[in-house]
Amino acid sequence: MAVDDRMISKNAAGEDFDLSRASEFSFTQFYRDHLYSERLQISRDEMTWLERYAKPDQPAEVVLNLSCGVQNTPHLMLTQVALFEALGVDFVATAGNKYCCGRPFQRFGKGQVGDTMAARAIDRFASWQPEVNVQCCGSCLIEFNYHVRVVAEERGEAPFEVIHITDYLVDRLIEMGDDVPWRKSIPRRVMVHAEGAEVHPTKEAAKSATIRTLELIPGIEYVGIVESPALGQPCATKGPGEPSVLNDITPEQYLEVCQDLQDQADAVGADAIVTHHHMCHREWCKFGTNRLPVLHYQSLLAEALGIRIPDRFQTLWKLGDPEKVLQQTRRHWESWGMDEKDARHVVKHHFMPEYASQVQRCPCEGNCAEAVAGTGAAAAALGADCGTSWTATLEAGMELPVLDLV
Repeated sequence: MAVDDRMISKNAAGEDFDLSRASEFSFTQFYRDHLYSERLQISRDEMTWLERYAKPDQPAEVVLNLSCGVQNTPHLMLTQVALFEALGVDFVATAGNKYCCGRPFQRFGKGQVGDTMAARAIDRFASWQPEVNVQCCGSCLIEFNYHVRVVAEERGEAPFEVIHITDYLVDRLIEMGDDVPWRKSIPRRVMVHAEGAEVHPTKEAAKSATIRTLELIPGIEYVGIVESPALGQPCATKGPGEPSVLNDITPEQYLEVCQDLQDQADAVGADAIVTHHHMCHREWCKFGTNRLPVLHYQSLLAEALGIRIPDRFQTLWKLGDPEKVLQQTRRHWESWGMDEKDARHVVKHHFMPEYASQVQRCPCEGNCAEAVAGTGAAAAALGADCGTSWTATLEAGMELPVLDLV
């Protein structure tokens, strides 16, 4: 019998979740929030992954499951697809609740519903006859690993191997060796945030794979693990699906967290914090500053391969004004037929914290929006694309240029 090692009761800090409000959780709202956040940040014609299912007309060696939660940071979805293309992988990419692992239902006591959802997703993945199913979400990896073992016991063999994207990418880079199409060196000294065995054994493996990947990227120097700030870990939540434990801190406390991280960076000579999980990145990047940006390691890998996909979530976060975010994203949400009322709700839900007054409006001290993607381009070369220029234009009552979110 497959051993159930899913450990579904812990948060990102390895602490037991508070499930006292579990009865109030809305599964419909959970999936809708993810979907609407995605549609706020990307246009319909940019989406190259499947969120609905139709019987495939040809097989694929790899099914890349981007997951549900990553829809909050869809620039990472674009990045992951671009990386697989650049590395010559024969793949199809999927995302959304049709390919969900069922974890939310497991956590809130609806295990049978979660099991059914995972089983249906496995059958959909299997229809491409893949050798490997690559999971981008840590929870999806844990759930699908377990459920594929159950399928193997029931049917006599597993339909495919399940592997996390961190392991897949580093293995691919090592396998390709001198054939990796490196385009540039990325001169950065980075600290890494990554969960470990205190949450689940697979988290330790993902951390190791992330560090090994960073060490393969030309110019990157890994200098250590960043510790959780004294006020709490940005990606930890009190309960599953709830906001960060730092979501309602004061402006003064926000600055304390930023200083805590800067002090750690100064001690080891780091100039960036790097994440590997989409939720961790979404929450940690809120504490990135001009001096110490928070970057996703796949953005660094993509940049070294000549792929430029700016961090849309973080760029919008730095605007600090819901009306500016609404205007800058209009072309995206309108392409999906979303009305302005719904778009404004999504903006306020995802981009306006209690401590907004202290968020640095734009990381423009020599880097601007491109620093968020790790390019390090000088602000002078960006001209009107600098976030300071966006703000000045708005204050002058002039028409705002469209952000380079593509």
